[in-house]
Amino acid sequence: MAKTTLTDELHRYEIGSKLRALRLKKKLGLVDLGRHTGLSPALLSKLERGKMFPTLQTLLRIAMVFSVDLDYFFADHRKKRALAI
Repeated sequence: MAKTTLTDELHRYEIGSKLRALRLKKKLGLVDLGRHTGLSPALLSKLERGKMFPTLQTLLRIAMVFSVDLDYFFADHRKKRALAI
């Protein structure tokens, strides 16, 4: 059985694609989102492309701009997983 890494698990949440979808829905560019969050466009781009994972503080900053809760980034993933106890 292949060992699952922390990075593998984080990729399963698809945070980057959810972030990108939110940004595009609001018709914001990376520079605009950067102004609203105080984060650099380069960092936001890396987050969207899954090259980096946000800290909870960073993710909360982004969530506040879009008026979503943190669970927006995690809720769909939890539904797909069966509880293995």
